[in-house]
Order: sequence, then structure tokens, then C-alpha cells
Amino acid sequence: MQINSSIQHLGSLKCRTIDSLGDGSAPELLVILNHGFGASEDDLADFGPMLIDSSRLIQSCCRFVFPEAPIDLSPLGMEGGRAWWPINMAKLAEINQTRDYDQLMLLEPPGMREAEEKLFETVKAAMSVSGVDESRVVLGGFSQGAMVSTNLVLTRNLRPALLALFSGTLLNREHWQKLAAAHSGCDVLQSHGRQDFVLPFAPAVELKNVLVDAGFNVEFVEFNGPHTIPMNVLQRLLLRIEQCIERNRAVQ
Repeated sequence: MQINSSIQHLGSLKCRTIDSLGDGSAPELLVILNHGFGASEDDLADFGPMLIDSSRLIQSCCRFVFPEAPIDLSPLGMEGGRAWWPINMAKLAEINQTRDYDQLMLLEPPGMREAEEKLFETVKAAMSVSGVDESRVVLGGFSQGAMVSTNLVLTRNLRPALLALFSGTLLNREHWQKLAAAHSGCDVLQSHGRQDFVLPFAPAVELKNVLVDAGFNVEFVEFNGPHTIPMNVLQRLLLRIEQCIERNRAVQ
């Protein structure tokens, strides 16, 4: 089995694209995963080969796309690091210390709308290149990548096959509640560590509640651990991707 890995620009963002499909073969499912603050497009890219190696179904019909966030953090001393929008780390630490989570959940970070617009361009371009519609897309990410994915799905009323949110959080609560209530809902895989000292556990539960109350079908995986994606969550992602493929095949 040959794994193909390349860098290409999709929309306005640079992306790492990984699959094991033959030349000219189109994927049945597109998996778009967005990295967190301070990382790069390669931060989650190892998930592509790992999931391809672990499942013949994924191997035969999935393409993985890992976009690079638009903001370069090198001027701040984070060489190679990228961000979807700037983060006030001191303020985030204060919120964790005081547990005044409303400061986090009511926040609309400056730059979040611009990031959502750029990601939307990239998602549309990736779908066009691969010949799939949103029902054949798994969209999500880790931390800030989960937040921008949530904002995109709610703002653009997208219905991906699966929204995968790893260690994300609730932002802009009143606006997201209104958008979620107007959304027809979709399947969600959400995970969060109980000992997450970067993005606390309680606002993640609030995000789950907002989505469930609006009719989204949320599988919430909580784990004993910090700000990370543990193996049991990746195993759930693998199974959910396989289910997406099988469901799409059943309606053909």
C-alpha cells in the first residue's frame, strides 16, 4: 500500500493532503481536520496514515486534508506555529484560575469570523477537487481547530457526515445558541479531558448541551486526562468514519 502525501493550496489555505487512493481515484469520504493554536498543518497529519493502516475501508475510500491556520506565530517566537485567531494566554490562565467560565463562553474572539471565512473557502475547494458534497465530509479539529469548525458548521448551516470536536469549547454562547437552534442538526463526536487545564471541562459540557438542546446527535467522550486526543477517542473516530462510509453507500 502506498500512502500519498502532498502540500497544496485549497482556497486561501495551505493544506497537507493524505490518502492511499490510486491515481485519478476520487474519495468517497473527505476528512478535514484542523490543528490547534501554535501548531501547523502537520500536527494532526499522522492521524491520516494511522487510520488508513487501521482500516481497509478507510484505506480504500478516504482522503484526509489538514489545513494550515492563516496566522503566522513566528514573530511571537513560535517558529512554525500557526493560529486561527490570536489568543490572550494570560486571560485564559486567569479564567482557569478563577473558574469564571462565562468570560470564556461569552467571548467572540477577534479574528474568528475571518478564520471561519478562510476555512469555508478551503472546505469548498477541497470538496470541489474531491467531487464530494458536505454529506460526504467529516469536519473537525483539535482545540482552536475544533472551535473554528464548530463556528463554520453553525454559521454556514453545514450538515457534514460528522462534526468531530476534540478538546474544543463553547464561545460566543448566545450567538451559537441561536445558530444551533436554526440548524437542522448533524452527528457530532466530541471529546474532552476532565483534567484539561488549557480549556476547562465545564464549558465543553456546556457546548455539548447547546448542541443536544438544538437537536444535534452528540456522542460525548470524556476521559481522565489533559488537553489531548487519547487513543480511545481516535478509535471512536475510526469507527465513526467507517459508519459514515457505510451510511453513504447505503443511500446510493
